[in-house]
Amino acid sequence: MSTGEPSATSTRRTVIAVFLAGVSVFLVLYETQGLLPAIREAYGIDTPTASLTVSATNVAMAVFLIPFSALAPRIGHARQIAGGVVLAALLALIMPFMPSPELLIAVRFLQGVTIASVPATAMAYLSLRLPPGALPGAIGVYIAGNTIGGLSSRLLTGLAAEILGWHGGLAFTAVISLVCGLIVVWLLRHDLFTTSKSVAARDSVTPTDEAPATQQVAAKHRDPANAEPVQPPRRAMIPLRSGLWRIYLTGFLCMIVFGGSFTMLGTRLQQDPWRLSEGAVALFFLIYLVGTVVTTYYGRLATKLSRTSLTLIGMVTALAGAGLTLIDSLTWIIIGMSLLTGGFFLGHTGASAAASAKRTGVDSTRSAAIYLTVYYLGTSLGAWLSAVLFTDFAWSGVVVMCMTSLAAVLILTLTGAPIGFRKRN
Repeated sequence: MSTGEPSATSTRRTVIAVFLAGVSVFLVLYETQGLLPAIREAYGIDTPTASLTVSATNVAMAVFLIPFSALAPRIGHARQIAGGVVLAALLALIMPFMPSPELLIAVRFLQGVTIASVPATAMAYLSLRLPPGALPGAIGVYIAGNTIGGLSSRLLTGLAAEILGWHGGLAFTAVISLVCGLIVVWLLRHDLFTTSKSVAARDSVTPTDEAPATQQVAAKHRDPANAEPVQPPRRAMIPLRSGLWRIYLTGFLCMIVFGGSFTMLGTRLQQDPWRLSEGAVALFFLIYLVGTVVTTYYGRLATKLSRTSLTLIGMVTALAGAGLTLIDSLTWIIIGMSLLTGGFFLGHTGASAAASAKRTGVDSTRSAAIYLTVYYLGTSLGAWLSAVLFTDFAWSGVVVMCMTSLAAVLILTLTGAPIGFRKRN
């Protein structure tokens, strides 16, 4: 560990660097999600193949999160973060010029690998560089960066594509990501190029040395809007290892719904009877902000209702929202997607909090990492499966997929506590 308390300037520089790192990588994570119709037409491919530009990135991210978390202490947390943001942005810059869909998907997979280096490292880096009192606020700032980057990934790319075409939209987002990445490198320059023993010691700290606050929130960065406060249990709890699979499966199923519905929403809106432009479709991703509201107030709700009750309410709300999206009206689609988003975040927030709060120490860190992995695998499967179903059954096929997954979460919740805890008598 460092021999002295970091200065206010050093702390501020670290927090800003990690914030911009989150913005940078999440800017390019979902950049093709709203452009699938344009990509499909440009390469002459079907919708399921085009959806692989979303799935490939999320699969790679899920697969490499845990390896990167183990690699960071060896090469240096700051170096891994800086390398990830720059490489992800450079890959985003060359992506619009790929001559074939196979190469485009391959570049998106490589992007997922580089993006994984940041969420796998950022929390640990903050815990090593900051004093304990500054850590909770810094984590909140980092999560805000994820939120801004994730929303802007869909919104800015679509709005830019309205003017510059889909190639230009992707390039525009890539340039912003690269600028953020270069600022991150500059802010982290002292840790990147120093060979001091103090930095080496900081980077060699094991997960068991991390502050409890970091361990409790280690899973919050899995999606840009997961800024829920950690809600301490109101009474003593006994962790049930047999319930862990319920936590992971709840997150996996929820992400099939969320990832699948938003991946194909743009394709639906760009067809009859609306034929909306990329820019207009991009505005629909503002619905994502409903999740920010839900996660912000989740802690307050959890003081009045159990997590199981909140999950049940969330799944029923999401089911109602999915059903409303079947109505061919933009107003009802907005209402339906808003309800689906709010319901999703009620279930997902409870599961993610349970995964990270399972216990302190290595078990908690490992549990959060596993949840993070299955979370992105759910996004990948949802994006691809929704495209397949949309091709054969139009939007109704996507809704059936969503309702099936939501019903499965309801069954998990009703047949056993999905958060993996049992009250102590």
